Amino acid sequence: MKTLHEMAVKLQESIIKQQEDAHNSATLNVTKYNNLKIKMDTRYAYPHAIIIIGISEAVFNIAEGTKTDGSLGPEEKYVKKWLGSSTVTADLKEIYISLGELIRPGDENKAISKEGEADEAKHDAPAKKKRAFKNLLEMAMPLDGSLPDSESDGEEMISIDETMNKSSAQKQSFNKDSDTETVEDVKRGLKDYLKSMFRRKS
Repeated sequence: MKTLHEMAVKLQESIIKQQEDAHNSATLNVTKYNNLKIKMDTRYAYPHAIIIIGISEAVFNIAEGTKTDGSLGPEEKYVKKWLGSSTVTADLKEIYISLGELIRPGDENKAISKEGEADEAKHDAPAKKKRAFKNLLEMAMPLDGSLPDSESDGEEMISIDETMNKSSAQKQSFNKDSDTETVEDVKRGLKDYLKSMFRRKS
């Protein structure tokens, strides 16, 4: 039998994949789905799943495939599509049944709850990482390939050849990084790289 933790991870992966398939990957923020939770509580008298994403929460009747309470905002359509899978609902129903079996005779009024939390989202998108770096580099450098004249504040300009060599080395460095590197990491790396493009006159 699956656990609620495993189901939470599956939902997390499904939401991310659905958004990538919908060409929303440019604005996709996978960290939003870190710690996504699925809960069940015996206080509900029907097979259900309580989905929590950030500060949003909604209750779904997994027997009927309907939402009974709350709201998940834009993510709700992705959750509903995931819940539309017969395999998913079968796994969730099995977990719900096992939850009810935990209640001992005479303890019917005692609520029992289970919770599963997804881990930090792992998002491997090397091609997108390269594109993000290239776009940031192009924004920072004029179209003619020259660097800004910084003589006024005591900095000298590095040749375009040296710049391109450093750019190539930087890209190779990013390619060797772990799969969990985010766009924020790329931005920080680019900022450090751009700083290194200028050196003080000795």
